[in-house]
Amino acid sequence: MTFVNGYNFTKVKTSHGPDMYVSRYGKLVKIVPFSPQVEFSDKYTNDLIHQIESVE
Repeated sequence: MTFVNGYNFTKVKTSHGPDMYVSRYGKLVKIVPFSPQVEFSDKYTNDLIHQIESVE
């Protein structure tokens, strides 16, 4: 899924469980463990984008 400011979210199955890869304009910026209990919603992605941008 692609969101504002060029953010792209991709759910990836890894050997240790599902992860969410967050990239911006094609560059990987964060890997987040993804729990099946987490609802993948606009609020979730906006909070994650805000968290990433507050560190930059």
